[in-house]
Parts: sequence; structure tokens; C-alpha cells
Amino acid sequence: MKSLLRYNIGLLSLGLVLTFIGTVSAQAQTNKDIVEIRSQVAAINKGAAKYKKVTKDVDDVLLEGTQATYYRSGDDLRKVTAKMYGETYQATGEFYYRDGELIFGYIRHSKYDTQIGLSKPVKVVRVEERRYYFKDGEPIRLMVGKKILKPDDEKYLELKDEVVNISGKLTAP
Repeated sequence: MKSLLRYNIGLLSLGLVLTFIGTVSAQAQTNKDIVEIRSQVAAINKGAAKYKKVTKDVDDVLLEGTQATYYRSGDDLRKVTAKMYGETYQATGEFYYRDGELIFGYIRHSKYDTQIGLSKPVKVVRVEERRYYFKDGEPIRLMVGKKILKPDDEKYLELKDEVVNISGKLTAP
């Protein structure tokens, strides 16, 4: 009986160790991917002065309007910067692309104390920075401020949909 108990405890311990090793290994790969994405973003920014630059208004991104600047190297879209306006906030965004796929997004979201157009001037009451890292078309890390969101977090799903939607509208033909 004792040997069976020791055997079961040993199997459980082995399972826990293997799960831990798998988690650490996946985290190490994600960190390696993040370093690579940051390197690509830095290279895009370094070369931005050489890219063809076009600025235009983009419809249907946000209710009060969006102005986007597109940076292209030949036919390849490398970066989009956007100023986006809603009724109760404004946001600035930077979206980086590699081979036509979003690899990184950054949105600085400034929330107002009231709606635009009311009698009193608006005042920014909260600023939130969001970072989105993508690999092979899927998010590998989403951050709000310095907090890393977990994939099962409701906010994670909301922000993933948000950045994919905005990026899709900005890059639609």
C-alpha cells in the first residue's frame, strides 16, 4: 500500500515538474519572440525617413474621425500612425507590419471627463497605454500599462478584438 502511494505521489510530482518546465519553456519562447518584435519595430522606426509617407483621413475607424499616416517601403506597408477621435476620448496609435501582418501595436488612450462639443472644454482624466505583440497573426502578449494580461482575461479578448479591428480598418483597400 505504501509503495502504491509513493508511486502515485511520484507520478504527480513528475507531472507537476513537467508542467512547470513546459510553462517556463513557453514563457522563454514568448520572451524571445518579444525581443525579436522589438528589434523589428526599432528597425522600422530607424528606416522610417526613407519610406514613402502618405497621410489621409480614414472613415469608420472611430465615430469622430481618424487621420492616419502610412509608411511604405516599396509596396510593403511597414507602419501606420493614427490619431483617432471618439466622443469621450482620443487615441494615438502606432501599428507595425511585417510581410503584411501586424506584429506590434501601441495605443495611447486618453479618456475625457465629458463629451466633445458640450459647453465646457474637455479635460483628460485618465491615460492608458496598451501594447499588442503578434506572431503569425496571433497575439502572444497584450499589456495595459505594465500589466501583462492573461489570455483567459475578458479584457484580453476585448483588446485583441479592438486592435485587430482598428488595424483591419486602417489597412483596408
